[in-house]
Amino acid sequence: MRCYKCNNVLSDNDYCLKCGADVSAYKLVVRASNSYYNMGLARVKVRDLSGAIPALRTSLELNKNNIKARNLLGLVYYEMGEVARAISEWVLSINYKPERNIAESYIHKVKSNPNRLEAINQAAKKYNLALEKAKEGGDDVALIQLKKIVANHPKFIRAHNLLALLYMKKGDDEKALKLVGKVLKIDRSNTVALKYLDELTHASVQAVSADNGDADKGRRKSREPVSGNDVILPKTSYKEPSSGVFTVVYILLGIIIGVALVWFLVVPAKLQSAQHENNEVIKGYSEQLAGYSIDITKLENDKTRLENQLEAANTELAALKGDSSEAVMYAKLIDAVSAYIDEDFDAAVRALAQIDVTQLPSDKAKDLYTTMEENCNGGAASYYIDGVNAYNKKNYTDAAAYLEKAFRLDGTTVETPYYLAMSYLELNDAEKAQPYIDIIHNNFGDSEYAAQLDEYIAALPQ
Repeated sequence: MRCYKCNNVLSDNDYCLKCGADVSAYKLVVRASNSYYNMGLARVKVRDLSGAIPALRTSLELNKNNIKARNLLGLVYYEMGEVARAISEWVLSINYKPERNIAESYIHKVKSNPNRLEAINQAAKKYNLALEKAKEGGDDVALIQLKKIVANHPKFIRAHNLLALLYMKKGDDEKALKLVGKVLKIDRSNTVALKYLDELTHASVQAVSADNGDADKGRRKSREPVSGNDVILPKTSYKEPSSGVFTVVYILLGIIIGVALVWFLVVPAKLQSAQHENNEVIKGYSEQLAGYSIDITKLENDKTRLENQLEAANTELAALKGDSSEAVMYAKLIDAVSAYIDEDFDAAVRALAQIDVTQLPSDKAKDLYTTMEENCNGGAASYYIDGVNAYNKKNYTDAAAYLEKAFRLDGTTVETPYYLAMSYLELNDAEKAQPYIDIIHNNFGDSEYAAQLDEYIAALPQ
C-alpha cells in the first residue's frame, strides 16, 4: 500500500514516514475496497455475476484506483454480453493506470476483430428494436429478431430473458424454461431469470394439480390420516403429537423434491460427460465465428445494390396512389436512401427514425429498411473506441470529431458526452463543451462521471 500524497510505501504506522500524512482512515478505506473486491471475485468464481457487480461497484466507490476491481467488473460485463459497458470500465482503468495494465490487452482483443465488434453492436441495435416492438404488441416481429440474436450471441443475457418472456406469453413454457436454464448457467443469481423460473415452476405445479381431478383429491384426503402421524411416528407417550410440526415437515419435503425436479429439468447438461460439454462449446464458438463473418464483396457492391433497390422502390412508389400511410413511409424510405447515396449519413439516420417498418407495403421495402439501418447505425461503438484512443493520446481534436459521430448515432450512454466535454475543455473551447456538461448533469447527475467532471472543472483556472 502506498501513500495517497507522496506515493511512498506505507509501514504499519498510521502516518507516512516520508511526508507525515495521516493515513489511518485511508488504510481502512483501501482495506474495505479490497474486501469488496475479494467478495466480488469469490462470486465470479461460482458464476454469481449479478451478485458480483454490486460488490465490485462498492469496491470502486470506496477506492476508484482499485484497478483489479475495475478490470474484473469489465470482464463481468463482457461475459454478460454488455460489451460497451465493459470497454468503458477498461478505458477508465487505463486512464488511472496507463502503464502495465492488462485492460489494454482486453481492449486490443475486442478491437482487433472489427467484424465481431460490428456484429455485437448490431445485436444490441436489434435487441433495442425487438424490445420496442414487444412494448408495442408486435410479439411476432420481436420473436423473430430475438431468435437470431440468441443464436449468434449465446451469452447475451438480456436477449435470452426477453425471448423467454415472449415464449411464456405465448404459453410455450418448455422453450422458455430452456432459455432460463441457459441464463442461469451463465449467471446463477440473475434476478429476472430466477423470477421467470419461479413463475414457470408455479404454472407447472398448477397444471399437474388440475389434471389429477376431484376423484384423486378424494383419495388423497382419505389416505392422509393413515399416511400421517399414525404410520410414521412410533407409539410413544405422546398421544397427540403436534400436527403443525409435521405439516411444516411435509411442506419442506415437498419443496426439496420440487427443487430437485426443477434442477434436473433445467440443467440436464449436468448429467452429460465432460467430453460432450467440450464438443458443445466448440460447436457454439464455430457457429458464433460463422455468424461474425462478413462478405467483403457485399460491402464493395453495397452502393450499387442500394441504387438498384432505390430504382425499384421508385417504380413501386409510382404505382401507389393517394396519401396513404404506406405511401408516406415509402417516400421517407426513399429520402433515407438518397441521403445515404450522397453520403449524408446524419440525414439518412434522421429519415430512418421517422419510418414505421410495419407500414412499409412490401417485403422488398422492409429488407431495404433493414439494410439501411444496419449500415447507418453500426458505427457508434467503433467511433467511441477511436475517440477514446485519440483522447488517451492527447489528440483532442480527433477525439472530439470521433465522439461527435458516436454521440449522434447513440446518445444513451454517459461515457460519450463525458469524453466529448473533456476533449473540448482540453481544447479550451468551453462553449462547445457546455452542452455535453449539461447533458451529464441533467441525465446522469448521480454517476461517477458527473463527479469527476465537476472535480476537473473546479480545478481549472477561473
